[in-house]
Amino acid sequence: MKQILAIAILGSLMLLGGCADNPTDIPDVEGYQGFVELGWEKYHDKDFGMALDYFIKAIDINPSKPEGFLGAGWASLYLPDVWNIADNYFYMAIQQKTGYYPLNGYTESQVQDTMWITFDCLHPDLPPSILDPILKQTADFGLVWVGEQIEAIVGEVSMPYRFKPLNIGVMAIFEAVNSYTTLNCEVDSIAGGWVYITVPLGVMDIGGDEYYTWINVDNQINYDYRVFDRSGSPGGQIFYDALAGCCMLQDIRGEYGDPLLGCVTAWALDFLKSDYTFGYGLQYQGYEELSNLQLKGTAAALAFAQQYFRFAWFTCTSSGRGMALDPNDPCFVTDLMSVIEFMLNN
Repeated sequence: MKQILAIAILGSLMLLGGCADNPTDIPDVEGYQGFVELGWEKYHDKDFGMALDYFIKAIDINPSKPEGFLGAGWASLYLPDVWNIADNYFYMAIQQKTGYYPLNGYTESQVQDTMWITFDCLHPDLPPSILDPILKQTADFGLVWVGEQIEAIVGEVSMPYRFKPLNIGVMAIFEAVNSYTTLNCEVDSIAGGWVYITVPLGVMDIGGDEYYTWINVDNQINYDYRVFDRSGSPGGQIFYDALAGCCMLQDIRGEYGDPLLGCVTAWALDFLKSDYTFGYGLQYQGYEELSNLQLKGTAAALAFAQQYFRFAWFTCTSSGRGMALDPNDPCFVTDLMSVIEFMLNN
């Protein structure tokens, strides 16, 4: 009994001694870094609720560091009850690491000009020697509708265009919408800051006259997209892991996720770290098996779920997968699904 009492008294003295040096009343061994380490230990044991508790304690001690937010975000992936705030954890981890948030969303509109330069027509049957004289009529005579002349050359086909959004960078964008004809123009690919789209032919009857419409002069085209801004030179393993977690979360949240955010994080990470490995060089290395291929597969799945099959296919081909698929093949969608499943599982 005396020995037990002595141990208890000694323990009390040690705690009191610690209080003198630590006003938070938390033993030094369980300070900020201690709680982060305990959090990852519980994460490794798959006790994600307790892991989240430890990460939150770390955040409470020092909310200016990213490690606690990163761990809280990853633990939240396994806790559906907190999915609604998991985005905030990754947001803070990214911002604390970089000093700014580089994944901005934009809603923009652009209006086609009289020389059709804003949205640049790329149809192979319309070289400049043919296209320019037709477009010149628009500039010289104010003719808005020149589609019928073009339709006579190319027939009733969809028209390829390209344009540049107002904010350039690594981006994700699914479609552009003509506000006049309400035609949706699905994005095919993005390269060099250009967004490539395929615009369906529309024939409209206005006052008894037929107008062949794609993207015509004075038409306003609207689109939503996200851009990764790397002006602040972001990087480092914690930043990479936060991007990866943000991507995974958008897929896990299903209909409540942000597909564009999920896609742009996968593209940004692939751009910054093409040989990405989760937790490389840190305590939690190997706690998740995750690679660029799987993250690109997740991005493709997000686009696929929204039925933007061309952008999903483009995401696959950017990783060298699905190169032989043909979007005109009746089996294209099912074949694309198989490619995405392969990426997710390898």
